[in-house]
Amino acid sequence: MSITAETAKAHANDPAVLCCRAEAGITIEAANLEDPAIFDELVDSGLLTLDGCLTIGQVLGATLTRTSDSLSPLTPDNVEGYKDSVPEEEPEADPVESSQPAAVSVSGAVAQIQHGKVVISIKEGKDIYLELPI
Repeated sequence: MSITAETAKAHANDPAVLCCRAEAGITIEAANLEDPAIFDELVDSGLLTLDGCLTIGQVLGATLTRTSDSLSPLTPDNVEGYKDSVPEEEPEADPVESSQPAAVSVSGAVAQIQHGKVVISIKEGKDIYLELPI
C-alpha cells in the first residue's frame, strides 16, 4: 500500500521500496512508495532485501531509471537524481507561554491558549466550553 506525504516525511530515514510496478522515467513521490512498517516481516521471510537501499528522503523527487516491479528496493542503480543525504528537520518550536492568552474568534466560537490548554468557547446556540491539554 502506498504512503502519504506525511508518512514519507515521518519515515524520511527509512528504506525506500516501490509499492507498485513503476515505469522508467517517473518522478518518485510518496504515492510510489511502500509503507516501511511491513519491511521487517518481508526481510525476515526472505522476500525483501534492503542492501544498498536509499532512504525515502533521498529518493523523493528523483527519477526512476528503469521499469521496476512492486517491492523493488530503490538503489543508486535504479534511481537518478537522488539526494546524497536527507536534510535534518528543524526541531519544532516549543510553545511559548505568555502572560496573556492568545485568542482566536471564528463565527461565534472563541479559542484561547491558557496554561498549556486550548480553551474553546462556543456561544452560538448553546453554551459549549471545552478545555483540551496541549
